[in-house]
Amino acid sequence: MENDDLAAAGGFAIVGGGSLGLALAAALAASRQVVTVLASTNSTAGLLEAGKVQLEGFLDLRLPVSGEAARPGHLCVVDDPRRLPPVTGTIFTTKGHQLEAAVDQVAAAGPAILGNCWFAGLQNGVLKDEVLVAAFGPGRVLGAATVLNARRTGVAQVTVGSLGMTYLGELGAPPSPRVTAACEAFGAAGLPVTVVEDGRSLVWSKFANAVGIFAVSGLTGLSTGAMTHRRSLVLAYRSLLEEVDAVAVAEGVRIEDYPGLPMRTYLNATGEEVADIMASGPYDPQGPQSFSSMAQDIAAGRKTESEQIFADLARRGRRHGVPTPRVDLVNDIISGIDARS
Repeated sequence: MENDDLAAAGGFAIVGGGSLGLALAAALAASRQVVTVLASTNSTAGLLEAGKVQLEGFLDLRLPVSGEAARPGHLCVVDDPRRLPPVTGTIFTTKGHQLEAAVDQVAAAGPAILGNCWFAGLQNGVLKDEVLVAAFGPGRVLGAATVLNARRTGVAQVTVGSLGMTYLGELGAPPSPRVTAACEAFGAAGLPVTVVEDGRSLVWSKFANAVGIFAVSGLTGLSTGAMTHRRSLVLAYRSLLEEVDAVAVAEGVRIEDYPGLPMRTYLNATGEEVADIMASGPYDPQGPQSFSSMAQDIAAGRKTESEQIFADLARRGRRHGVPTPRVDLVNDIISGIDARS
């Protein structure tokens, strides 16, 4: 499918004007997608005043911004969901603790705006899909995850530390034409993307990685590269994966390997073997560093997603009678850090 055909299909609404939302929106719009960003009032005002979005790092883009109707090569930013145009897909990129409010806002906009588009959330954890399904129905929600790493360095400036991989699939069905079309759009924007066979397994696999990475990087403040090249920290990461896997099994989900997320491989290996695998990967301590979103939030004094990650997993474990002592400890510590704000 050519870019102009993709643009004509309706384009995207990106809900959330943070680093991830702006990075995705700018990349898609630069590839001639029609993209509208729904941001907070403050973010919208800042972006409109700047008149552009600037991406640096693994994406180098300058894109004009206004409150006018979206068009290819140009970002429309609004703070009122009633101004969202009919689109092919709506992607929520807010923090996990902001998702329910954002979903309520968009759902209240009414079917005239929402049309028949699909919805996806790129928040960490598995709770996000339950929120989306409750609001929009199971047939309209895609399983989605991303490991794209971005950091906002100014009102309209975002540094992309890694393109990572974005994953899309149906939650309870084989890959569909809408999944394929969305992946084509992401690929045309230069964003690594893959179609997955089982969206629910994908989300849990990403959840497992997030639990391990967020716990260790959040509590140490280290970059992901530095963390994965310290044996004792990889052992801690691997031990957390076991608790996620036990809860996933209780919920009827099998964690699997996906491109860039070899979670079943890690679970089938010993902690020492995982440490050897990670130590063999490239890492330049003098080069640009990539920090997890939780490490960034803790460093900046912002509220974390501990409730949607660690507390949610612990609740699911209790419901199934599966102990999660390591996750419980991490949740207690990071919840205490959050209490400072």
